[in-house]
Amino acid sequence: MDNLDLIIGTYGEHIYKYRFNTNTLEFSLLAAAKASNASYVIGNGDKGVFAVREEGANSGVCSFIDNSNSNLTISSYKDAPGTDPCFLELSLNGKFLFTADYSGGSVSVYPINHNVVGERTNQLKFNGCGPVTRRQASSHIHQIRHLPSSYGLDGEWILATDLGADKIHLIKVNENEPINAIEAISDIDCPAGSGPRHMEFSKDGRLLYCITELSGEILVYEISSDNGVPQFFFKHSILADEFNSCGSGDMHIHPSGRWLYTSHRLINDRINVYKAEVGGELTLVCCAKVGNHPRNFMISKCGRFMFVACKNDKSIQVFKIGESGELIPTNGRLEFQHDQPSSVVQVE
Repeated sequence: MDNLDLIIGTYGEHIYKYRFNTNTLEFSLLAAAKASNASYVIGNGDKGVFAVREEGANSGVCSFIDNSNSNLTISSYKDAPGTDPCFLELSLNGKFLFTADYSGGSVSVYPINHNVVGERTNQLKFNGCGPVTRRQASSHIHQIRHLPSSYGLDGEWILATDLGADKIHLIKVNENEPINAIEAISDIDCPAGSGPRHMEFSKDGRLLYCITELSGEILVYEISSDNGVPQFFFKHSILADEFNSCGSGDMHIHPSGRWLYTSHRLINDRINVYKAEVGGELTLVCCAKVGNHPRNFMISKCGRFMFVACKNDKSIQVFKIGESGELIPTNGRLEFQHDQPSSVVQVE
């Protein structure tokens, strides 16, 4: 594939659609749409795009129709009772949109009909705290991820990281009950003061990785099933941020399953590359220096490229991924005049 189409969310006034040429490493603008502080975006592979509006009491959720190469049209905007949504996930059947509400400490549910977001139908509110009082005075939900559907699990399950309470919440999804679409089942306890932020799974679905923002660790859990209900067993942890910057951010596994990548901010901004062993052991391969304040990053579906959203540099930085998982710097770079890129997603 010579071209990759990307949707980019920002702290600023727009979301963007760009085409990336994998041969020339050049970006071409396809569309832009007004969207205030749309810090996280997703696509659903069917001409639909969804974005949060992360603006405190003025927060919301937007849907857009990607109806041509030159047009992103807003189809709906809904106020978000869950303050500062910062992550989105679609239900497996595409009928619901889940938001991780950072300041609200909640997970909210919005119905989706023909790629248009409707009014909120359901919300789980969490109340917790942690020992780092400046950051953990209350629950802060940072990410939602579906559990892999293999290995005897019954139905649809999501996990939600609670940075404020040092927990990962296990939530059951009831696809056929719009008014009661999600139900809190149990919690995974994380180390006190760790601040769990983002999650990833091994390629075989047997392991859960979690990067902690405050303690800079990677926590590794084994996933199993007890009569269809997910069970999690802590295996080990490693220190990923030896600078104690309290700025660990995103994590993604390579499509091959062989390497795990983590982003780190505030001191010595970089991407760490780990070899991911079948048993859950992680070995640091190398670190790649990146621009100022790497927030989210994305690995292309082909596994050849990484796109790093360097928020404070107002740029997207492009790396090639080598045969040993290493990140190879390129001249590929997308710069913005005002907006600060914060998320990148590849769309069909």
